[in-house]
Amino acid sequence: MSGRNLILVVVVALVIVSVSVGLLALFRLQQAKEFSEPHGVQTSGGMSYMVRLVEATVGKTDTGCALIVYVRLDNPNPFDITLRRAEFILVDHRRNRYLPSTTGTQSELIKLPADSVSNREMLSFTLPDDAFTGWVVLVIGQDRMLIKDGVPFNVRLRNGEFRSFRRRSW
Repeated sequence: MSGRNLILVVVVALVIVSVSVGLLALFRLQQAKEFSEPHGVQTSGGMSYMVRLVEATVGKTDTGCALIVYVRLDNPNPFDITLRRAEFILVDHRRNRYLPSTTGTQSELIKLPADSVSNREMLSFTLPDDAFTGWVVLVIGQDRMLIKDGVPFNVRLRNGEFRSFRRRSW
């Protein structure tokens, strides 16, 4: 192979790798955008607010698995609203329902002042070890927000190890 052909092969290989990395980055950005898409929620009292997923963190604890869901809550109303943490229900692929923990630093109520935003509200759930073998959904009123897709999460975490995701495929 001559020097000219070798340079051509290297350039073509670099272009192919660059395009592939660029397409992968665009795909990951699209996944992150879908994950954090805002959802309007209406309470039974007629108040509306916006919920947006920020991040999902999964980990292993002594009692099973932990899923911490960080959400952004927007209150566009000209008055304060108070949300009960129990209104945020996690449902796994077997239709098991889990309520968020209200122990430790988590209070039962989330208070949003008028025209305000809570950028990183934490919802902490304790689940059995096999809860991540399929999809996981956060149910808020009548709305459902897909947190994890149906692909099993097969990563074996050590006790105390946590991993964070900003997309549904993990």
